[in-house]
Amino acid sequence: MRQIFLACSLIVGLAGMLHAEGSSTETDPKIDPEALALVTSVATHLAAQPALQVNWFVSFDEVLDGREKINHFRSGQSVIERGTGYYAYLEQENGQREFFFDGETVSVVMVEKDAYVSAPFDGSFTELAEAIYRERGEALPIWQVLVPTVADELLENVTSAAYLGQRQIAGRDLHHIALSSYESDLQLWIEQAGEDAPELVMLIGTDPYTQGWPQYRAYFTDWNFAPDLGEGFFVYAPDEDATRMTWPLQDVAEGGN
Repeated sequence: MRQIFLACSLIVGLAGMLHAEGSSTETDPKIDPEALALVTSVATHLAAQPALQVNWFVSFDEVLDGREKINHFRSGQSVIERGTGYYAYLEQENGQREFFFDGETVSVVMVEKDAYVSAPFDGSFTELAEAIYRERGEALPIWQVLVPTVADELLENVTSAAYLGQRQIAGRDLHHIALSSYESDLQLWIEQAGEDAPELVMLIGTDPYTQGWPQYRAYFTDWNFAPDLGEGFFVYAPDEDATRMTWPLQDVAEGGN
């Protein structure tokens, strides 16, 4: 599992993953079928939505000198209508950002500076998000839980999965699941009350290979699967005073991939 929410930086088909993981649970005591079922349930629900809107809050650690941790924060809202477009609003330490993708053009707006970058893009939202991360060294906010392949992002290369029971958090009964792969550890809190659709409430990822074991934490609220999106919602139209800036490519020699 890759670190999934560092916006300065969640993909085998779902049926194939279910078959492979279902088979392994019969012989692998490290894979708890209840844990997999809960994660698959929330991932399937998210992937099936034609449109969705969610508010989120993210914190992540920066480790200094191998021991001191500095915590950084981001918050915002993301909206997607599959096959049509994507929008996100982001608040972070170095300013507010807006992201627009209308199926043809992607734009990132630096709100306080009334400045923006734009580039044409012909492809799906998943392809766009991966290209921006690979070529620009940036990430679209929480794009990994918005793509149709969210199950792969959560379960790819999992070597152990444990169901840790129910926990009451802020008056809500949440299922607690822990997943591990060779790259990272991930905990998820999922609400599944009665006949209601499962809801992803919180996740925490840990990098066990970096000194200090830095974590990222993502909290989701106000899931809306029928957002009111007017015409042109995903189109960015700069005002006449906005400054267009260049959008440099990632320097592969200095860490791009």
